[in-house]
Amino acid sequence: MKRIYLDRNDCNVSQGKIHIRGGTFHYLKKVLRMKTNDVFTGFDGTGAEYTVNILNAEGSSIEGTLIETKKKPSVETPFNLQIFQSIPKSGKMDFIIREVAQLGVKKVVPVISARVIGSLTSGKSSRKTERWRKIAAESSKVAGRELVTEVSEAMRFEDTVKTKSDLFIFFWERASTPLRKIICGLPALKTDALIKIFIGPEGGYTEEEVTLAEKCGAVTASIGRRILKVETASVIATALTIYELENR
Repeated sequence: MKRIYLDRNDCNVSQGKIHIRGGTFHYLKKVLRMKTNDVFTGFDGTGAEYTVNILNAEGSSIEGTLIETKKKPSVETPFNLQIFQSIPKSGKMDFIIREVAQLGVKKVVPVISARVIGSLTSGKSSRKTERWRKIAAESSKVAGRELVTEVSEAMRFEDTVKTKSDLFIFFWERASTPLRKIICGLPALKTDALIKIFIGPEGGYTEEEVTLAEKCGAVTASIGRRILKVETASVIATALTIYELENR
């Protein structure tokens, strides 16, 4: 049975029925060619999962009845991991979001730091953000998650370092403290602790950015002596952070 992401902006659930329109309708009707009496599983990113029987697929919307509504056994991390990723060039951000969404990241914040190449106009930024959100939704579905990784609008570096968190890990190629040592030395974290990790662009962070981050409570961390491509570093840093936190 197909498992479909149901964008909450396109779907209305009420009294055992669901009404689907917009992009979700287009995907079900035009791409998957679903029709009356077809049955599929849907999830909406809140932890709820529905078994839907299509009653009517004509016109510009789909009406269905909910055969079953349930909460899946959670595969989510017990903490709120957010990735603050300086925007790399070309399509590397697409790859990063695709991979970290599968790993279980709750939120990705695209960051405009000093060495980010190129600029984002408001229109271009909105189009990229919308594409990244679709990638995150698809990857979250592939991983069998009940939540969908959120992708925010791009933010300036100076603003992101000032956002609140329970743990602020700043990955830097010149850091000397291994990630494992940092995490092993932590006190017990509360349930759903907000953990933010920062990963720089191709050219790395400037000295001024590192200093500002440390003033805002960042702990600089290393993931090894080798210089990695930004997309490789992002996925490895995320995976190692999750592994160390879940197994400490």
